[in-house]
Amino acid sequence: MAHLDAIAGLEGRAARRAAPSRDPDFRRLLGEAAWARLPAAVQYRFATHAAPCLYPGSMEVRASWFGLLIAQLCRLIGTPLAPWTGRDVPVDVTVRAAAGGGMDWDRVYSFEGRAAVTVTSRKVLSPSGDLLEVVRGGLGMRLAVSEEGEALVFRSTGYILQLGPWTLPIPALLTPGAAWVEHRDLGGGAFRFSLRFIHPLAGETLFQSGVFHDPA
Repeated sequence: MAHLDAIAGLEGRAARRAAPSRDPDFRRLLGEAAWARLPAAVQYRFATHAAPCLYPGSMEVRASWFGLLIAQLCRLIGTPLAPWTGRDVPVDVTVRAAAGGGMDWDRVYSFEGRAAVTVTSRKVLSPSGDLLEVVRGGLGMRLAVSEEGEALVFRSTGYILQLGPWTLPIPALLTPGAAWVEHRDLGGGAFRFSLRFIHPLAGETLFQSGVFHDPA
């Protein structure tokens, strides 16, 4: 019996070792040539860190009426989008390794006269190796990643809803639109983070851009 238990333990450990990692490997996703064109600071920020990293900054946050409507409705599933607008909004971004695989981004917006709002998303690899960004409630989008002019750029290629073992596509008309996200190094420990959503009928629904700084 002990011999059988030992075999089962070895098989279990082998299965765990064989399970594909869900951590996004941005170097692999980009390819060596594109990764090499990124500034070293960008490469470091998108490595997997055991300890959380806090990046303070401020942003301009804009939204159309349709974008604000979607952002308010999405508060029912955990506030995946900033529900207010403003200029020079203080924002703290914390990046950390996620339990179970992937990397979490926590963005805390301090809109004037309102309670702080936390938007959390997780970048994770799907079982097939695609890059996903998923928020609370199982809402997510598939992402294509590229290097453009020494900036790291993410573009959505479709929205999904994860319900247990099922992954369901979401029609584009029911989303904020196609997402474009850019991380551009500014030197001196600073970078600009920008995002834009373009709806097929409503046009630009959400836009954010701001400068952040590396931890001291």
